[in-house]
Amino acid sequence: MRVVLLGGAGYLGTVASHRLAALGHEVTVVDGLIYHREDDPAVLLPPTARFVRGDLRDAALLAEVSTGADAVVHLGGIVGEPASQVDEQLAVELNYASPLIAAEAATAAGVGHYVFFSSCSVYGLHEGTVDEDTEPNPLGIYARTKVLAERRLPDVLGADCALTSLRLATVHGSSPRQRLDSVVNKMAATAASTGRIPLNGGSQRRPLVHVGDVAQVLAGVLGQRLTGAWNVGSDPENCTIGDIAAAVAEVVPGAVIDRGPERDETDARDYQVSFARLQRALPGACSTTLKDGAREVADLVLTGQVTDPAQAQYDNHRGLITAFAAGKTRRLDTADCRRYGTEYARAWGQA
Repeated sequence: MRVVLLGGAGYLGTVASHRLAALGHEVTVVDGLIYHREDDPAVLLPPTARFVRGDLRDAALLAEVSTGADAVVHLGGIVGEPASQVDEQLAVELNYASPLIAAEAATAAGVGHYVFFSSCSVYGLHEGTVDEDTEPNPLGIYARTKVLAERRLPDVLGADCALTSLRLATVHGSSPRQRLDSVVNKMAATAASTGRIPLNGGSQRRPLVHVGDVAQVLAGVLGQRLTGAWNVGSDPENCTIGDIAAAVAEVVPGAVIDRGPERDETDARDYQVSFARLQRALPGACSTTLKDGAREVADLVLTGQVTDPAQAQYDNHRGLITAFAAGKTRRLDTADCRRYGTEYARAWGQA
């Protein structure tokens, strides 16, 4: 199968590219490399993968790479609310306009399957347990772009292209392009480097998933041509922030939890997610545990593979600020970006 990974040189994409290549798929990775990293994509990606450097808002480029593809997977963009708040227009262009522009290109090229990487953050704040039929409750820019893209993609793709939306739990674990700003990775890296585990609050609920399991699910989705919305994670990995801190303390001997304010007022998300639908389709999916991922990340620090976890290159928010200041990314303000930006503004009462 010929698979195009848009944003495939990032934290998720590098792992997914290796998984798909190992299964014999012909993989093309397209990435703008907007974060301030010195990584060589040729080192991060499998040797059989084709790498194309380019902007994921470039309609001509997207048309070119979609030609002849069996599947297009959009996993690029700005991840997380803090990074999305650096510049809302930029976030809308990369997280909302880009997936729609890519869908237009995929449709024109006759691509049979389009996979969109969304997030469980779309649920925001909910009592009880949510599933794919639960009405989203987006609390910020990041979640709003994901919700609206999910809603609009079927209109753009039409009936001839299968659509899959993968709503990821909070991802953890090691990757060729490492991130340390997600909650598990941050706690584990900080514990390994300082012996301390910062904890604000503790009762907020977060579902978790290992980065390798996400790649495995993507392979299963492509192989079985699963369509519709899917929560990606596993029921046993619904944890509280306090659970995560305690698990990291077990993995990193001697690490001590530093308790801060009772609740992190900067992040109101609190939800528990059902992954029953995924388990019925892909039994045993997402079996890697929180402790497994935390141990991987701690080992990166303890073995010197990561020498300074506080560097901006490991943090999407700080990395984006650096990239923006260095001119490595910017608003394009093209006709397509303006058109979809207007849609976004109208949808959320901003126009």
